Amino acid sequence: MDTALFDYELPASFIAQQPAEPRDSSRLLVLHRADGRLEHRTFRDVGEYLRAGDLLVANDSRVIPARLHGHKPTGGAVEVFLLRQHDDDGLRWECLVRGRGLNEGATVALGAGLSATVLEVLPSGTRIVAFSAPVRPY
Repeated sequence: MDTALFDYELPASFIAQQPAEPRDSSRLLVLHRADGRLEHRTFRDVGEYLRAGDLLVANDSRVIPARLHGHKPTGGAVEVFLLRQHDDDGLRWECLVRGRGLNEGATVALGAGLSATVLEVLPSGTRIVAFSAPVRPY
């Protein structure tokens, strides 16, 4: 799968900082499967579209500021987007990585002494990345 197909710009102003008030006034996008028509509604209207036996899945995901910019040793630009933490110490993450030649063992400099090394390329095209822990002066 080409993960570049999922790239898009998301302006910070599009990310909700607070829940809608009242809560049922949040936006709802309805897809009419019969004709492919899209309709913009509010969540308070969701009952109009549900029938007995339907399944409603609640998505409680949150967006974290997880896009990091760096450079390969050759100087090429790299973008690392953190998807999910892969271990308990917070140093290994599953990531989307944009940049050519970032196979297992490749290292990216992220600035401020932080670097990331690709440990594994998953079948989905995402990568398991290990971040260096900055060494504090003692």
